[in-house]
Amino acid sequence: MPIPSEYHDAVRDAVYDVTAQHKHLSSSIERVFREFRPDAETARAVRAAIYQAVRYDDADAAIDGALDGVVDQRLAHFPEWLRVRIREVFTDNADNVLTSMLSDASTFIRVNTHRIDIATCVAALAPYAPLYLENEIIRIDEPFGLYTSEAFQRGWFEQQDINSYKAACELPCTPGMRIVDACAGAGGKSLVFASHMKNKGRIIALDTQASKLDALRTRSTRAGVDIIETREITTTKVVKRLHETADGVFIDVPCTGTGVIRRNPDILYRLTPESLQELVNIQADILRRSAPIAKVGATVVYTTCSVLPEEGRNQISAFLATESGAKFSLQHEWSTLPNDAGGDGFYVARLKREAV
Repeated sequence: MPIPSEYHDAVRDAVYDVTAQHKHLSSSIERVFREFRPDAETARAVRAAIYQAVRYDDADAAIDGALDGVVDQRLAHFPEWLRVRIREVFTDNADNVLTSMLSDASTFIRVNTHRIDIATCVAALAPYAPLYLENEIIRIDEPFGLYTSEAFQRGWFEQQDINSYKAACELPCTPGMRIVDACAGAGGKSLVFASHMKNKGRIIALDTQASKLDALRTRSTRAGVDIIETREITTTKVVKRLHETADGVFIDVPCTGTGVIRRNPDILYRLTPESLQELVNIQADILRRSAPIAKVGATVVYTTCSVLPEEGRNQISAFLATESGAKFSLQHEWSTLPNDAGGDGFYVARLKREAV
């Protein structure tokens, strides 16, 4: 549908926030929706126009409908250095990888089986066109208003990408375990662990940002989970005190987000070669400090939502070649590209701490 004229300036402002002010796209869209309170059809059209305007750096073309349905990596706003790097890594498949970053991302949710069974949750979400896929994952094809639903308020589900969920499932979690989520953020994966542990045991969720841990506490309450303890990382001692105490360690490191550009095209306006190198250094440091939290025989899972090998397999190879990494063995690794199984791009490695 055409974008109503009263939204035109709002679309331009949202794009300016991203392209010139380097603000997050999700925040800009939320502000537009708070101001105008559109119906479902209008919200869908406005959101699509903003996404296309950011992807192709052309607000007027998006407003006029000239970008409707366009998926063309040649016209899209990609930093040239990133195009070059993608072509170096993926060679003959590079065009497909770049194109995959421009596709629209599906909305997935994870059913909180600690609260409700899958069938009941699917039935309750009928107005949002749910499609049960596998395990605890449902795709939502009409997501407008989903997070104001009674089912959400009751803690029956959380938003989670299907490949993110699969990454979390790489960490064995059974009732009574002691798990450390080393870069917990707002805790989507901590909540997976708690559900799989049937809310029995202990999960220590670490992060450097107190605001994200606040969000995790709110989500935990809604989910009916009380085994997650949040700890803000204020010094390296917070992590060091946990060494050799956990039955499992999950390390979801901060990264470029090249695997989630479909959802966050604003990333392309902030990412630079320098910021990539800074993130690679941070990842190596986090892995080196956090892996020893595992007990001998325990599992460590390293994951990142990036398609770049320097953040994934190269990072693991470099770690295993170090004195600290020599205490660990690589059990399994896998990766996805954007839109694999409809989900996001990830790299995941499962390690085991060996006796030395």
